[in-house]
Amino acid sequence: MSNRKHWGLLILSLFTFQLSSAQGLKSVDETTTNLVELRVEANFTKHFKVNNQGINLYLGEAVFSRLYESTYSSLADATTPVAPYFRRSYTTVGLNYTPIPYLRIGAQYTLKVYGNKLSTTQDGVTVANPANEYLRHRATFYLTGYYTTGDWKFSLRERLDANIRTDSVNLHEKPRAALYLRHKLQAQYSIPGKPVKVYAYVELWNTLNEPVKYLNAYAGVDKNGNATAYAGKTFGQYLNEIRAQVGVSWRVDKMNTLGLAYRYMYAQSRDINITKNKTLIELTNATAHGHNIVLSYDLDW
Repeated sequence: MSNRKHWGLLILSLFTFQLSSAQGLKSVDETTTNLVELRVEANFTKHFKVNNQGINLYLGEAVFSRLYESTYSSLADATTPVAPYFRRSYTTVGLNYTPIPYLRIGAQYTLKVYGNKLSTTQDGVTVANPANEYLRHRATFYLTGYYTTGDWKFSLRERLDANIRTDSVNLHEKPRAALYLRHKLQAQYSIPGKPVKVYAYVELWNTLNEPVKYLNAYAGVDKNGNATAYAGKTFGQYLNEIRAQVGVSWRVDKMNTLGLAYRYMYAQSRDINITKNKTLIELTNATAHGHNIVLSYDLDW
């Protein structure tokens, strides 16, 4: 082997070693967010009967406004309040089918608009972002089982969500299509002689494909090669969100229904940022406590 090739291989080996030794955990931030949000939604459902079986075509619009938000960061050791803002809007179209009286099968598509990603402000200049920065897509498939006794109605829904993004992402940080499995148990009571129903439900969200390979490979050491608190531990999928909601609906007439509800939300998430130059991991473990007021209008015909 010539000296030139020998030195070339040596330099390449040293470069590879330096690059791999730079991989590790740079920082860990523990954040806690408290928030209050208003959700206003309108839902339109067209009912069909085919061979004495129910088919429903659904169209819905929901707008989310963040009324209060305050986040505490352990790295900054400070709390950052945020002014009220338009957070998101969801436009949903769906179809569901009732093959037997106690089972409903459905699928939905949702176009999501992220209000806080519509534009970017830097050095006092606001620039509109491209559409793939603030648009997201969600495909949903669900099964719902029902049981009715007297004025009570109980249901259990299993739902699979695929939240799809079209912007550029590092697949070690987040998936292009984030999958969630959602379990919802609800009880509803119809007040005898009144066009009023009250209900309560609990819903659990589980992640299915959060990226963990890179995190498990390098979070055990820091940038200097020293062991971290995650040495020997394994990251996996986790319970992402718990929702509990109580509400009341009032059927104004045969076609129109108004609703009012309160929802408490507890969420935990893991955000990974991998630095571009040294491929170090900036890990954020986020916790959120949310209080939501839900106003709804339903049109059925």
